[in-house]
Amino acid sequence: MNQNLLRIFSELNARFVYPVLLPVLLVSATTITGQTTTRQGNNNPYSPSPDAKSQTPERPVKNDNPSAGEVVFVMQNRPSPTRYESPTIAQQTLRIAKNADRRAVPPMEIYKVGVGDILFVTLKDATGGSGYYTVRADGTIDYPLAGENVVVADQTVEDIESTLATGISLFSNPQVEVVVREYASHKITIAGMAETTGDVYLRREAMPLFVIRAEAGVSSKATTAIINRAATMKIDSYDLREPNAANALVYPGDAVEFAGAVTALETYFVAGEVMSAGQKPFVTGLTLYQAVIASGGAKGSAKKAIIRRKNDKGLFSSVQYNLGDIVGGKAVDPNLSPGDIVEIQD
Repeated sequence: MNQNLLRIFSELNARFVYPVLLPVLLVSATTITGQTTTRQGNNNPYSPSPDAKSQTPERPVKNDNPSAGEVVFVMQNRPSPTRYESPTIAQQTLRIAKNADRRAVPPMEIYKVGVGDILFVTLKDATGGSGYYTVRADGTIDYPLAGENVVVADQTVEDIESTLATGISLFSNPQVEVVVREYASHKITIAGMAETTGDVYLRREAMPLFVIRAEAGVSSKATTAIINRAATMKIDSYDLREPNAANALVYPGDAVEFAGAVTALETYFVAGEVMSAGQKPFVTGLTLYQAVIASGGAKGSAKKAIIRRKNDKGLFSSVQYNLGDIVGGKAVDPNLSPGDIVEIQD
């Protein structure tokens, strides 16, 4: 009897229960599988799906809204490895503080690199990472580790060190040292009663007149300093016997002439192609080329100079000179006399 009952129940399950339950089970399995696939394909609906090659192993996490039998997978993004660490906040703060301090430094205590200067750059992180670099006409140097054209003009050596260190990506917090080996951009001209005359170069943005006077070996008989200002095209005259004159500042491009006492009657005149024409104070020993410099220099390619001087009869006599020959040492630089008229022509 028992065996007959078991056989009857088995037949009923095969005919009625299994055909009904099987579609339900298939639909549930498909739903669960579809949910799982959708979740793991893109864990952030507002960003593209992650690259399959860059995915990391999945791990199950707790689901706040679980449905029956549902398991949710969340991608764990692993940060890409970096070869070197970026500068710390303390290092960046130190650089900012240094830059702020330099802004308040007076011109007598600071030097900004210019065109023609030669720099010696040392990269302490690399053996043999040192070399000479000339500042080119566009104000740059060719330093491949930080870029082919690194702008360095109008920057201090500390600024350049920071610029190069920021541009070097090969090392973490690279140690860079920059030294000016040849100063060629801050030129001034000295003339008159001094042992050292001609072109000299400042190692600061400005130098007091007493320093220029000492280094040039100015004669004790000189009582006046005449400075032709390149920036303003003006001429300033200082009495060297006055204490305040010692602190007058000389800037790059200025022409400084040291002379003896000047009287109101001793003057000469400059006209033509010069930066600053007009009546000028005359000093004993003044030459033609010095007069041109005291007038701010010749404009453009002007090389011809004519000196007009009155004779005993009050008539002008003229003599022509080639400034290029005078500067090149091929002709004598003639002395001027009070009342001379110097005309500069092309």
